[in-house]
Amino acid sequence: MHLIINWEDFLHHHWQKRPILLKQAISDFVNPISPEELETLVIKKALECQLIQRNHGKCQLGYQAFNGYGSLGQRNWSLRVEAIHHWHRAAEELLSLFRVFPD
Repeated sequence: MHLIINWEDFLHHHWQKRPILLKQAISDFVNPISPEELETLVIKKALECQLIQRNHGKCQLGYQAFNGYGSLGQRNWSLRVEAIHHWHRAAEELLSLFRVFPD
């Protein structure tokens, strides 16, 4: 697994200027953590996370305790987890692809 990014172009046009979605930027990508593993780690370790939900075209950021995926449905949400790489080795390996930037 490696990044397929033109770093010079990325830094010049996007870095700290505007958000960008880089589709297929990681070759042979395999998600390093399953949803079940993530849910278990967040709940058992009480990891800091934010639930991002999209309602009527607007995103809302929530800081409430995460109690699982059960009530969230299949769409219009994302879970941002802080420091997952401290608890999951494969997540650390994925993060290492981005060591071009300071933490």
